[in-house]
Amino acid sequence: MREGNNNFREKDFSDAEILYMLRDLPDACCIFQVMTDPFGTVMDMQFLFANEKYAKLVGRNLAELIGSMYYETVTNRDEDWIKLSYQAAILRQSAINRTYNTEFNKWFEFWIVPVYKKGYCAYIIHDVTAEQRKEKTRLVQDKTNKMIIKCAKDITSNDFKKGIKLVLKNIGEAINADRVFMVECTDDRQAGDFYFWTHKNTGTGLPTEKEFARFDFFTMWDKQLNGENIFIMKDTAPIEAKNKEVYDSIIAGNVSRYIISTLVEKGRTVGYILAENYDLDVDFDIKNVFETTSMFIASEMVNYKLTQEMTYLSHHDVLTGLGNRYSLTATQKMLLKMKVPVGVCYCDINGLKEVNDKKGHQDGDDLIKLGGEIFANVFREKFCYRIGGDEFIAVIPEMKKEKFEALVDKLEEKLEKKTKDISMAVGWTWVEDSKEIEEAIRKADIQMYKNKADYYIARERRKK
Repeated sequence: MREGNNNFREKDFSDAEILYMLRDLPDACCIFQVMTDPFGTVMDMQFLFANEKYAKLVGRNLAELIGSMYYETVTNRDEDWIKLSYQAAILRQSAINRTYNTEFNKWFEFWIVPVYKKGYCAYIIHDVTAEQRKEKTRLVQDKTNKMIIKCAKDITSNDFKKGIKLVLKNIGEAINADRVFMVECTDDRQAGDFYFWTHKNTGTGLPTEKEFARFDFFTMWDKQLNGENIFIMKDTAPIEAKNKEVYDSIIAGNVSRYIISTLVEKGRTVGYILAENYDLDVDFDIKNVFETTSMFIASEMVNYKLTQEMTYLSHHDVLTGLGNRYSLTATQKMLLKMKVPVGVCYCDINGLKEVNDKKGHQDGDDLIKLGGEIFANVFREKFCYRIGGDEFIAVIPEMKKEKFEALVDKLEEKLEKKTKDISMAVGWTWVEDSKEIEEAIRKADIQMYKNKADYYIARERRKK
């Protein structure tokens, strides 16, 4: 034997000593003699040695194993054993293999090595179930985290509408769903905005906007959620007994399972996310992805709504909902850069001060709202502006003079029918080139004040 660098000599071990050491291995161990036919095909393997750990693993005692044949002794056989045993015993090549045993619900790692001489091999079997599960958990968590981060980036780095569509697409493709959609829940528990992602081949099933008018889905979902943030319905059959109309109208034949997740912001439910017909076997934590992503979406949606409201208020009159002076100025700037025909109609409520003084400002506000409704009903709300306490203006581009005059006539007809409720002074003009918009507004204003003066002159005459 050779002398090692550590000044200890390697020693020869007897067969008994080697077997003694194998018996004390922390892992299961066995030694086979591989039996082949004259053509080298493995016919069977004979147990020459097994330790207690191996005997316990296969549920046999040592007396049953030693000297027995592999095929008659081992019931839950792994076909790779035959191939790997041939490789080690006959070809004298070591191998390592990892496999899942369905009978024991465990993962095992095998070290297969040639021993003694040709025809013999040894197995050392290590239980790696805990390690495998830990690795699987790590991989699942890693993919879950990546999914959450991707969704968070998409929703926060894009405008809300684009971001939410990307998030729904991410989730839908990851769980191979037929459709994923988000619906806003307003303060009065009505359905607000809808956002959809659908699989190009199978994207049907969950309720549409029209169906929300027929069924109270929010109440049904809240019962299923039962105070939780997410509910996973793996089989929709029980819904038939609880809500047969919904089941027959929407679910039957379309939806076999679905996931509901609430969008909650500061304790208030602001919406729901649903996914239909998702894969049951996915390699990430669905519950974690839905719950965490829903928090990002809820926060971004509230911010988006707040921004929308602020933008709306900055461009619109609160009382009537029409555009305000700021919005009119923006329209004028736009028209100055164009060359299109434009019609301008200027209106002013007659007698508003008198109403405020005699009946109060609430009645005055009601009169302003009525004036705004009549005005917007004729000229369309998007072209109408309230620019003072009782003044309204309509600016309509790309309209022929004849059609614009017809609208002015229509306004005057409506005001005649509402004589008992409201009186308005009207002035209008039309120009071929929108670059003359400022002059057109000035002329309409002058005409309106002339009409207003005529109204008060006529009124004074009636008093006399």
